[in-house]
Amino acid sequence: MNRSIAVAAMCALAPLLTAGAQTPPRQPGTTWSDEQLRKAVAPVRAGRRLTPKSWPNGARVAVSITFDDDNESYMLAAGETSPTTLSSGEFGAKSGLPRILRLLDKYQLPSTFFIPAVSAMLHPEMIPAIMKSGRHEIGVHGWIHEYPPATGSAEEEERLLNKAIDYLTTATGKRPVGYRAPAWAFSANTLDLVRKAGFLYESSLQAMDEPYEIVANGEPTGLVELGIDWSLTESVYLGRSGAMPSPEALFQLFREEFDGAYAERTMFVLTLHPHIVGHRAPMQHLEKLIAYMRSKPGVWFATTEQIARYVKEQARMK
Repeated sequence: MNRSIAVAAMCALAPLLTAGAQTPPRQPGTTWSDEQLRKAVAPVRAGRRLTPKSWPNGARVAVSITFDDDNESYMLAAGETSPTTLSSGEFGAKSGLPRILRLLDKYQLPSTFFIPAVSAMLHPEMIPAIMKSGRHEIGVHGWIHEYPPATGSAEEEERLLNKAIDYLTTATGKRPVGYRAPAWAFSANTLDLVRKAGFLYESSLQAMDEPYEIVANGEPTGLVELGIDWSLTESVYLGRSGAMPSPEALFQLFREEFDGAYAERTMFVLTLHPHIVGHRAPMQHLEKLIAYMRSKPGVWFATTEQIARYVKEQARMK
């Protein structure tokens, strides 16, 4: 079994995707000049690779299992008030997160939890539960899982970002050093705001499946990117609109992606959501994946902060 699983899953969505195809899509880029095309991609690009010559203690691969604790936040951002709908997000805090923390405790694994501040506000027990072991990191994931391109202005996006930073700093006693954009979406202002806020690393982009430095308009930023990918999250496959036939098939894909990272001696970052993966069946397969990765020699399980600090130090970045 290989990545064809993902292809098959997306093919299952083809009838839905083509149902409205009677109206031809707009394609303004077809008329852009070479200069316009280069200008369009220049603001945020991948710079130098930051995979080190070796990982700590001679490990072959760095693994970070991360969780985006969205819960009800993205629903509330959209104005949703249906108790039934909101309860599906509440599941993440009430059932999903406790299961995840028990699993991580069982194997003594570190993890990074990217939390919309509203999720922490509505469930004040979350942050103490995550911090109890002393192994985990908490990163910023917006104020209310707002969609950055829809905030309307740099000022409003910055207001919400700073509000999230302030809340999580107060709740944890430590200013977060990692940022993951809500919905993994950048506006034209996001990179500037992330740099202004002084983050160590960012984890929303997909240009490489290994650590790299972000370049802005041709200039190195000193900001570490720990890339993610839609093939390495369960939300598009196991969410309400997902097309994956079973969690088993999805976690087989994850396992093969890990095998590739292991062979390349680079990095494997998995993004999961407590309100989705925290259900009973997916949790069984997550534990199997963890057991498989632990069975391999030379696997460094780390928070994304630990990985970012290590690669930045090895690259002698300022």
